[in-house]
Amino acid sequence: MTKVEAIKKVLENNGGIATWEIIYNEIEKYYPEAKKSKEWSAGIRGVLYREIKNNRNFKKIDEGTYSLADYDETKLVLYPKDLVTTKDVLTAIRIGQNEFRKKLIISLKRCPITGIDDTRILTASHIKPWTQSTNHERLDVRNGFLFSPTYDRLFDRGLISFSNNKDLLVSGSFSEKILSRLNLRRNQTIVNLPIIGREEYLEYHRNKIFIHN
Repeated sequence: MTKVEAIKKVLENNGGIATWEIIYNEIEKYYPEAKKSKEWSAGIRGVLYREIKNNRNFKKIDEGTYSLADYDETKLVLYPKDLVTTKDVLTAIRIGQNEFRKKLIISLKRCPITGIDDTRILTASHIKPWTQSTNHERLDVRNGFLFSPTYDRLFDRGLISFSNNKDLLVSGSFSEKILSRLNLRRNQTIVNLPIIGREEYLEYHRNKIFIHN
């Protein structure tokens, strides 16, 4: 199986669409040699970008999100219109995500890691990404955390995750020096992390998004 075929299989098994983190985590199932080289991730990106440039097999949906070429983008919209362009889809997603953020702010109020409660700088983080979720999951407050921007970025990129016991999980690929500067440590308990009702979503994040190595 080629890298192109392997990427196609990953996308097919995730409903025709996936984030980079999902692709990175699952490509070895179909291409066992995928991570043998030092620059393996750049190699995977290069293959996917080449296919998109040549209008073959894949298309870019949004930053860090790719799909099969024939993927129906209206699946990403809460209330699809009869005709919708890629720009319309992204606008509709942003509107839906803003609705989700408002619900999450009312429910959670602050970042559980920093305690910051200034809503101007808090980010609504989906646990199971919007692209992989059903419409119910997309607006379900249990499918989200309210994080300060840095921690949102780490969580979204799969560099951190959490156990159902509120313990911080850190990717083996993440620098210990940066971790220390963020005042975080592996397996520390995030006491204020809201877990109840989020267990299944977190299991998805740990299995699909979190980059173990």
